[in-house]
Amino acid sequence: MSNPPIHRLHYIPGVWLAKETLKSLKKLLKPRPEIKDELPSESSFPYKIGSKITVEEYNNFLVRKESSGYKYQRKSNGNVYVIDMSDPEHGAVCALLQTYFNLANGGAISNRPVDVSGDDFHYNPTVNGEFTAADVIVRPHQNYVQRPIIPYPGPPAGDKNGNPHARIVCEVANTQKIGSLISKCQNWLNQVYVRYVLGIKLHDKRTTQDPQGRFYRSMTAMLFQQGVPGYRVWDFGTHQLGYLTDNAHLTGCNTPNIPAFQITIPVNEVFWDPLTFPAAAGYVPVAPPTVTLGNFTIDLFEIQQIVLKRQRN
Repeated sequence: MSNPPIHRLHYIPGVWLAKETLKSLKKLLKPRPEIKDELPSESSFPYKIGSKITVEEYNNFLVRKESSGYKYQRKSNGNVYVIDMSDPEHGAVCALLQTYFNLANGGAISNRPVDVSGDDFHYNPTVNGEFTAADVIVRPHQNYVQRPIIPYPGPPAGDKNGNPHARIVCEVANTQKIGSLISKCQNWLNQVYVRYVLGIKLHDKRTTQDPQGRFYRSMTAMLFQQGVPGYRVWDFGTHQLGYLTDNAHLTGCNTPNIPAFQITIPVNEVFWDPLTFPAAAGYVPVAPPTVTLGNFTIDLFEIQQIVLKRQRN
């Protein structure tokens, strides 16, 4: 669904235009695509909000709108869609992931070697100059790696503001389709500085409830690694993905600290920063001595529980 182009021309400096004069002037102007401002409902995603949008127009829109809590996607034909939105469970998962990654800093507040944040604009690895943002990014503090010598595209690669590029990226999907989530995760790996991508999909709630009165829910985690074909998958919700009935089929993710439901990522990969490109044979990144962990360990049971607590019953 799309609306005709809207022009926001209201006056010429110092001279207010009468309504009819403005209408006549608009007919002479070359139509310029605009992105609609109304907010879609959650059930309507993916929701088309613009057509024939250039990369520059899309970037300007993201800078103004991305913080509104919606996720956007621009197709190669210039169509722009809302593909997801933030909600309490989405926000809680992102916050918990940031907590896990920050544990490697050993409680440091300033100049933390592992820099963890969310929604920082990077450049789309496959669309020249287009901005993109992930739910959580993990990168090295600039004190420990080379900063981009020249602006985008580097080298080395950097974010929109010229800071070191993310090495670990997390994408959390609520209403976003799982196929779209997988594509975005895989797209990040086209930037070689991205070493790991974690995707988490929160599927629709079931109509049955657990003994605590919370609706059963399927959840899927996927871990992508640079240079490794395919990806690892965890089915970690309170209902196995793929069953067509509403009977509770538990996944086995029912207590914390179960190795089969823990994701580990080497901390040293955050400091991947080879002196040559491509990296010399045998190159292994080294974490600074202030880093207190060898691996990030993400317990999927804890993610499951925080989703169940935050979701609306």
